[in-house]
Amino acid sequence: MESRAIAPQRLGVIAPIITAMIVIFATLTLLAGLPPADKLASFWFGIAVLIVVTSGIGLASWHLLLRPLPATRTATKTVVIGARTRNIIALFLTLSTLSIGVAGVWDEIWHSKYGIPFGEDFFWRPHLMLYFSFLTLIVLGGWSWWMIMMRGQGTLQQRFHANPLLGVSFFAGAFTIYAVGADPIWHRLYGSDIAPWSVPHLLILTMILVMSMLAIAYHNSLMPTREWRLGLSFAWRDVLIAFVLVGALIDYMLIFTIQWYAASPATVNRQFTQVMGYPDWLLAVFITFLAALFGTLALEGTRRIGTATLVGVLSFGVRYLLDHGFAGVRDGTTPLLLIVPLMLTLDICYAVFIQRTHKVPALWIAPLIVAVVFGVLGYPLVAALFPFLPVTLMNIPARIIASAITAAGAIWLVRSLLGMSTASSVETASTELTGTAKWSNALVYVAFGVLLVFFIVTATPPA
Repeated sequence: MESRAIAPQRLGVIAPIITAMIVIFATLTLLAGLPPADKLASFWFGIAVLIVVTSGIGLASWHLLLRPLPATRTATKTVVIGARTRNIIALFLTLSTLSIGVAGVWDEIWHSKYGIPFGEDFFWRPHLMLYFSFLTLIVLGGWSWWMIMMRGQGTLQQRFHANPLLGVSFFAGAFTIYAVGADPIWHRLYGSDIAPWSVPHLLILTMILVMSMLAIAYHNSLMPTREWRLGLSFAWRDVLIAFVLVGALIDYMLIFTIQWYAASPATVNRQFTQVMGYPDWLLAVFITFLAALFGTLALEGTRRIGTATLVGVLSFGVRYLLDHGFAGVRDGTTPLLLIVPLMLTLDICYAVFIQRTHKVPALWIAPLIVAVVFGVLGYPLVAALFPFLPVTLMNIPARIIASAITAAGAIWLVRSLLGMSTASSVETASTELTGTAKWSNALVYVAFGVLLVFFIVTATPPA
């Protein structure tokens, strides 16, 4: 039998996640600034619609995947996904997540350099890469629905319980259609975004996070259950998972930090004006959120010490190559000089606690350590990297407190999501790929890398 029965989860598991998303969406909307008074009512109505639809999708996924079956119903026969099929899905999700990261940065660089208006960029190459990523999730979602309906038995809830990995794949595809469709409609109704983290962009980031976690789940379904391991001992799938998170991280970093590294005090550009109007602690919140979210996801998704730092270093390398390869107008690696040390801190923290207690650090310990490190390193680094920001000793306590709260929230989110997905993981006995299949896999990834480089270097910049 391929899948374990999913562990029942009451509404109390998903409700805090939905509530946290609503609070975050509303807070970031207020921090970004509001539109003119004549558009304010329709703007809040649009926000409310997106929140209601997003919450509805979350509740539907809880009902079909996590809610306990009625006492009169029992779990039906497992819907099996073969190892070869799961390997193909993992391959496409890995390539798609890395593609969406590269394409997002590429798209921003070209927009910054050439100023192509919305609509005229529909068929340029970075958008084609984005469409490939979106289409991968949508096709996977459609195939998963077909598998659930054709091979499952009983009620709809019983069918989804028969293989939760298929159910998650279906909802990922459905959410992609919703998130990708919401963005152009939003722009048509309300014009350009006030800040990069508009609600439609937050939905796309949510989709990217789901894509990343789904890729990790499919990769882990092809490996035996793993124990924590100290030392730099990575399997080849650990490296693939790291590249999955690289694709996600550079997109998240683009949305949450571009205003700071694009700010120009010399010309007092729009980004500089916006940044100087934000609370002093907001950059600390974004930096620690990114480090804690992707660092924890790397560590607990692979159970290998060092993967958090690996993700940070690879992200720096990929972003550096993109900035210099496309002759970008700004340096997007700057935030990573703050993020990577925090990821290294997480690696060290996990290593110490696992070696001494054989357990991961308690929820409050890692965030506190990360926040203190940010407070100590951030004082000179923020001043050096962002000299236009006011840096005084009085700022440090607020930054440490904000960082600790944010890191705790990010780690809690990762553990909650991974905890819910653990019960839906696939039994891996006798599912390891053969040596021939592994070599075939490697050749596919190398071929994609060559194709990606060719696709990028032969792209003609817009006139």
